[in-house]
Amino acid sequence: MSRPLRIAVISTVNLPTPPVGYGGIERVVHAFVEELVRKGHEVTLFGRPGSHCSGRVVEVGGYGHMREVIGGKDRLDEEMLYDSVKAFVETEKPDVIHDWSLLNLFVNRHPDAAPFVVSTCIPQPQGYAQQNVVGASAAHAATLKAGKIPFVHYGIEVDKVAFRERAEGRLTHLAKIASYKGQHLSILAAVLARQQLDLVGNVEGRRYYRYLIKPMAAMAPGIRLFGETQDPESTLGNAKALVLAPRWFETFPLVSLQACSAGTPIVTLRSGGLPEQIEPGVNGFIADSVGGLADAMRGVGDISRAACRDFARERFDVRRMVTSYLQLYTRVMDGERW
Repeated sequence: MSRPLRIAVISTVNLPTPPVGYGGIERVVHAFVEELVRKGHEVTLFGRPGSHCSGRVVEVGGYGHMREVIGGKDRLDEEMLYDSVKAFVETEKPDVIHDWSLLNLFVNRHPDAAPFVVSTCIPQPQGYAQQNVVGASAAHAATLKAGKIPFVHYGIEVDKVAFRERAEGRLTHLAKIASYKGQHLSILAAVLARQQLDLVGNVEGRRYYRYLIKPMAAMAPGIRLFGETQDPESTLGNAKALVLAPRWFETFPLVSLQACSAGTPIVTLRSGGLPEQIEPGVNGFIADSVGGLADAMRGVGDISRAACRDFARERFDVRRMVTSYLQLYTRVMDGERW
């Protein structure tokens, strides 16, 4: 991009951007905006109260500062977000709008108001037809609009994550505690592998936690339960490895990038875009069964933590993400739609 752009970035209103504690997509948006600003672009970020960045921030009124969405099933009313964006676009005339919200109200109601792209971070239902949508991984993009859309891997500020040359001897499963995150499978694998495992995350599936995870942790040796961490990167940096055992389609989880940047390898069950984050034997292992996950847990100690850090810097630095999106901005500003 040869000239600075006026870019309106619409974040989610589930949490502030960036969040305190858990909140993957809001962290991605914040890192992305910071890099756009460093490149000289004029960025206006729309977010929940408490949001901040190095550019301009429009705090969307009416949502408050506290977490209001529990369980991932209920979506906040985004009409107030729509009103804020509409008022801005009518007066400020951005060169491009980049929408990360869930409902994409403004760009869908006013598709000709400004060139736009939409980033989606979740699996979408069959028939999803959002215009100018961008997937988070190749696997994700293949599920949307017959696979005829672009994708851009998320990025983070790798060098701002503290590198840990050595870590504790415990594995860590860091995610919301919910059945679709598969903590029970991680426990089974850790027992098979005779490895110590920490489960870290806010409880989303309360029955799952109460009737399955707590009893399993009480009976299994070496399993510890923790609540939500306020410093996920330090938590990951102290881990022997990050363990993931998803039972749903993981588009491109941020936690893997954070772990790898800290020098922590990843062991995971195969799902969605996770294979695009891991080079087996270099920064982790991919398994197809609980037994395979246990084998990966046993072997992960042989992986170089420095190699994990180098892998993250090469593949997942936010600068690569910004470069890719600037190319997409050029396409929509030239009138292309997909």
